[in-house]
Amino acid sequence: MSLQSLDRTQWSYAEALAHVETVTVARRTAEAAKAPPKPEPAYQHWNRPQDPTIAWKAEAENELLVALRDGDLIAQGRYTEDRPNGWGYGASSGFDLHSGYHTSIRPEQWREGQCHLGRLTARDWEFIDIRMPRFLVKAIWPDYVPEVRPAAGTEAVPYTTPYLDLMQAAIAKFGITAKDQGKKDCLVDWFLEQEIEGEPVSNKLADAMATLIRLPSAQRGGAKRVLGPDLRQTG
Repeated sequence: MSLQSLDRTQWSYAEALAHVETVTVARRTAEAAKAPPKPEPAYQHWNRPQDPTIAWKAEAENELLVALRDGDLIAQGRYTEDRPNGWGYGASSGFDLHSGYHTSIRPEQWREGQCHLGRLTARDWEFIDIRMPRFLVKAIWPDYVPEVRPAAGTEAVPYTTPYLDLMQAAIAKFGITAKDQGKKDCLVDWFLEQEIEGEPVSNKLADAMATLIRLPSAQRGGAKRVLGPDLRQTG
């Protein structure tokens, strides 16, 4: 990857958290589906079991904060030490006059402060408008791709291509084995008579396939020397 192609998109704290939550919930849901079923616990109608998604989202936020506190994920925010409004009340922290520029948030600041509603607040300072590189978030929590399994009662079909099928057909037709490699010229001629998806096989492709279905030792040319009695007349 070059710097020109680097993803420089910045995610807000809320966007990063939403991504981590989505990945974590999808992964946990897949794990729960594989686990053996558990008996449903008895409960009163007014005391229903908690939705597991709530715990999974809390786990996701904890993972995000751990990555920030350990320095595995870097973030920036707008910093201030001014607290003209005292200790604040409600959702207000009392801090104001935040910088118009973003500066890096050190891991020890993440460990010292409390993160709430996208603000990182400590006793003497605060960061707002927190953002972090999207590519770093996705490097730690890549998009979850569920495992694709064949339907019940069916077997997975191995991947193949028309080229591989044609080479397997040649191996079967000419009876190629480790001991009998066949003549390359005969293989090339046979491949040239075949078609792949309605198109004739080219000379280069025929030569390549004839090479690939034979052992490397057979490519060196010349028949193997067979030792036997010396029938030459002497005397």
